[in-house]
Amino acid sequence: MTNIRPFRMWIAGVVILLAASGVSFAQQDLLRALDYSQFRYDSVSTLVELYTSISPSRLWFHKAVGKEGSDSSQLVSTVKLEFQMKNINTDSAYQISSEIPVRMPDTSSIALASRIVSVTRLLSDSGRYHLTAIAVDGKTGTPLDTLQRDLVINAFPDSQLAVSGVELCSDITNAASKADPYYKNTLHVVPNPEDTYGLGMPVVSYYAEIYGLGTRGDSTEYNVTWHVIDTYGRIVKQHSAVETGLSPDVVKVGSDNISNLPSGRYALEIFVADSVAKRSASASKYFFVYNPYVKQPEIASNVSVDVLSSPFFQMGLKELNDLFYAANYLETPQQTDEFKKLGSVDGKRRFLADFWAREDRKAGPGGFNSWQKFDERFKYANEEYKTAFKKGWLTDRGRVYIDYGKPDQIDRHPNSSGSKPYEIWTYNSIEGGVIFVFVDLTGFNDYILIHSTKQGEVSDPDWQKYVQLQQQ
Repeated sequence: MTNIRPFRMWIAGVVILLAASGVSFAQQDLLRALDYSQFRYDSVSTLVELYTSISPSRLWFHKAVGKEGSDSSQLVSTVKLEFQMKNINTDSAYQISSEIPVRMPDTSSIALASRIVSVTRLLSDSGRYHLTAIAVDGKTGTPLDTLQRDLVINAFPDSQLAVSGVELCSDITNAASKADPYYKNTLHVVPNPEDTYGLGMPVVSYYAEIYGLGTRGDSTEYNVTWHVIDTYGRIVKQHSAVETGLSPDVVKVGSDNISNLPSGRYALEIFVADSVAKRSASASKYFFVYNPYVKQPEIASNVSVDVLSSPFFQMGLKELNDLFYAANYLETPQQTDEFKKLGSVDGKRRFLADFWAREDRKAGPGGFNSWQKFDERFKYANEEYKTAFKKGWLTDRGRVYIDYGKPDQIDRHPNSSGSKPYEIWTYNSIEGGVIFVFVDLTGFNDYILIHSTKQGEVSDPDWQKYVQLQQQ
């Protein structure tokens, strides 16, 4: 446990790491990845950290100039990173840039150095932003590559129990001194912007900060649990500990070896329970595992339950079909094929009874993907998001509600003279904060999902063009 110190010297700056280890794939782009995390600076401003990963093999190198103008044996290059962060709902924007000098002893070293990792820090107000990262040739000023993504920046009020953004890292050790360019609260913290682990990088490390813990006398007491969840909703790694400290704001770091996990997408979730104030908070981050030599586990399909006592016993064919296809975010392609082949109502009742028995076992009592919680979201979506032509679960808002639950915030923008009705849903605990933008394109209350910052969902950073009404 480390007490948090102020970040006043961290308003902006770029540091780099030349790394020859880690997961590496064929990569033609100069900018390999763009990621971010966020931490409390004060009750108003948020410290935003922007992480980029650059392929050095895509840079132009030339011989360094040695003493008295002679050529050195070293190869050098310079890349300039320019960041433009524009608030989606206002005219405010942030810009910051830094030059990164890159030195290599010879050409073979360029191929061995798989990436250059940069960290750029700036202070920001809370809000939704569109981020553009531009890599520019440091010598000619020519733009070389661009990456874009949307950010959701949160505020961290002093009185609120909260967990910062989760920073996934390739290395966390004790810092030798404050002169260490990766120095952060006595630690040497190197981010992993690609969020990929496994072959070549078998250990997932994370850094997070907890704010606003209650105090009992001169100490705080809280329980921290972190777990890794697979795409089936199963907890595959978990740690929990009761901690005490002297500060209401603390740092938590951890790591786990994931070399035994099969390839796929996972979520790292950190949950803190305040023993003094009886409050809780959480944050999560998705990452990817590439372990081609680890066999995928088989999900048991021979569960047999009493259909007569299940909620599906008296359901008809249409209701059974609706329930199954509304839960497609949980289903495997094999299960979908199996369900389609079932010709009888009794067969589909048996299938759904067995399916939800397995999901209940994986989710645990009251878990997000349990039958009880799914059924609640399914019924709410059908009631709240139905249209004259669609059932609620078939609409985009209904589908998102069922898949991800109730949003933390909904910004509703009714019809006006210059724009169509639209809504922005915010989920703070998914991937460090994501949004979904729905627009009523037809005027029949059928809001279509046109943009999201959630991985795997439709994305169109220029989504506002769908909102504006065409001028006659």
